[in-house]
Amino acid sequence: MCLEKYCRTKSLSAHSFAIAIDINVSQSDYWRSYNKEKTDQSSFGTASLLEIVHIFEKHGWIWGGRWYHYDTMHFEYRPEIVAAVKLKSKKG
Repeated sequence: MCLEKYCRTKSLSAHSFAIAIDINVSQSDYWRSYNKEKTDQSSFGTASLLEIVHIFEKHGWIWGGRWYHYDTMHFEYRPEIVAAVKLKSKKG
């Protein structure tokens, strides 16, 4: 469960429902804590990160790195959103 101490909120998060995970937390970028001085933005090389993202997205996960308020450590299992986006793109 996502506790207020860690999430800064009393609301339940996607993590609370076991549909979200954060990976490589110490080396990831999060819009609220962006550090311009940080030189190594990720311990993954760009190719490795994109490969991981591709694998997750192929299986219906959404990557937080694509969000306006980005969260590169965050992956969320939301197949209903992925299906809706695919349907909308087919309709034009």
